[in-house]
Amino acid sequence: MTNVDSPTGGGKKVPLFKISSTESAGVGSPKRPPLETQQSTASMKRKSYSRRASSSFDFAHIDSVQSCPSLKLEEIDLSKVPWWTSHRFWLAVLNFFGFVVLYAQRVNLSIAIVSMVSHTHTKDNSSLYMNLSTTHSYLNITKAPNLPEDKCPKLEAKETDAMNKAEFHWSKELEGLILGAFFWGYLVLQVPGGRMSEKIGAKKVIAFAMFPVAILTLLSPIAARTDPYFFMVVRGLIGLGEGVMYPAAQAFWANWAPPNERSRLIGFSYAGGQFGNAIIFPISGYLCAYGFDGGWPSVFYIIGAAGFIWCVLWVIFASDTPDQDKSISDIEKKYIKYSIGERQKGKKINKNIPWKSIFTSGPVWGILVAHACGNYGAYMLLTKLPAFMKEVLKFDIKSNGVFSMLPYLLFWFLITVSGMIADCLISRNVLSIANTRKLMATIGMVGPAAFLVGAGFMECHQQAETVVLITLAIGLCGFHFSGYFINHGDIAPPYAGTLFGISNTLATVPGIISPYIVSAMTKNGTKEEWRSTFYVAAGIYLFGNIWYIIFGRGEIQPWAGGEVKGEVEGVGFGLHEIQEAVKEEEEDEDDDKKKGLLNDKAGSPNDKV
Repeated sequence: MTNVDSPTGGGKKVPLFKISSTESAGVGSPKRPPLETQQSTASMKRKSYSRRASSSFDFAHIDSVQSCPSLKLEEIDLSKVPWWTSHRFWLAVLNFFGFVVLYAQRVNLSIAIVSMVSHTHTKDNSSLYMNLSTTHSYLNITKAPNLPEDKCPKLEAKETDAMNKAEFHWSKELEGLILGAFFWGYLVLQVPGGRMSEKIGAKKVIAFAMFPVAILTLLSPIAARTDPYFFMVVRGLIGLGEGVMYPAAQAFWANWAPPNERSRLIGFSYAGGQFGNAIIFPISGYLCAYGFDGGWPSVFYIIGAAGFIWCVLWVIFASDTPDQDKSISDIEKKYIKYSIGERQKGKKINKNIPWKSIFTSGPVWGILVAHACGNYGAYMLLTKLPAFMKEVLKFDIKSNGVFSMLPYLLFWFLITVSGMIADCLISRNVLSIANTRKLMATIGMVGPAAFLVGAGFMECHQQAETVVLITLAIGLCGFHFSGYFINHGDIAPPYAGTLFGISNTLATVPGIISPYIVSAMTKNGTKEEWRSTFYVAAGIYLFGNIWYIIFGRGEIQPWAGGEVKGEVEGVGFGLHEIQEAVKEEEEDEDDDKKKGLLNDKAGSPNDKV
């Protein structure tokens, strides 16, 4: 193979493999290109392991290569090609904003309801509004007049006109039903959404689900003004549509994310949810106070319009697989297909899900239990934290968007950072995929457990310290997203969507039971009672972490098409490894040719005789 100068400048020459058009014409997971020399399988295995031990990490994203109509890959200076030019990175950006919109549509009611409903009928002007949706809640507590001001100074918060614009006089029970309606709808399509994504493609499933969600969000003010029970149905339908997003995203990235980039790409995508949760607090608070049509309806109008715009962009730019995408470069398509396809050994996905194998698989149960345990602590923090601050700390939290966004900004930041750390650990062979996932899960479960216990010892005058501890407890949950949260694609890429649907269904149950458990344990609201609830949550965190350490795995399971020869626990071949493989192959071929020439020269006198 002839070396040519790099098109990116610098004159650096990097050998790449050549693939004929016939080799890449097939659809689906390709096999690695045939090697020209007659090396033994054992020899190639040794070399592949050697390369992995010394290879450097690269995001392996090459911009468009126009000079290869026959799909032959020529020389490119990888060091001069910026990683952000890769097509899958921009798909991650598109997913990121999709989750921003998703969470904005999810929590908007929790914020708007403060302005929607009059609370003058509540006892002692004390109110607690909790969104029992599956992921997040907006919390508002108005301090009762009998709280001791001298011992427990409160955070200053200005009352806004939005509190006086209430149109409805719903009871707290009715409010709870409306807020919880999203949760019940969210449960329904977790598993079906993942399975549909695997069968017909995540692009279609997400589009068919999120378009109606955007429309229903736009219609929410009309529904609320028509009848509260009609509004409840609308919220349930919004939850129904959003229930497919996470499983569908797992199925989507199973076709797009190379194994050593899965943490980064999926983590960055999911981080959009926490970023959306952070920015929606101040934005919605401002709209409730100064928006049009009475303030609070503008929250639904603007967020619904944003969701509609994102759906249009999704339909235009997203594709289910690299083969279906017309804008991806040939070389990036090859890299994705080789790194993912080799792990699946080019096998056609079985349309019949191996349910028995799934539910008898230790690694699957490792994910299920860890996911449920992790969510118990997270949901307890998000639903019962204000009661703790009121009853123990005598803390006054009002509609303060800046304060509310702090934990979620840290959450978003740590999701992104943990993804980068996990990918580096995997790609540099510092840790295997399994051990990397376990490390991330440990940080994301032991850390919150420790800070949660610490918060239980805070007194009412230690408000700043409590804010720091709670922010850290919520923020460290971001490490989940590089741990068990994305482990489904590691152990069973063909069924990633289905597996996530199963685990997320089970993991939403704590959103129902944790508030009731805490309420039963804190009947008198004493510090000792609350400390016990934190001990329970910490114990569940630790149990889930230990369980995952024991049963968690990183390699593809046999029932999902595993047992890939020459692979290091799920890490697929990347562009760098393929280049090195061909380079070594060519060197061996040159050596063979030299030996052949020497043999010919040595044998020529005998031929003459």
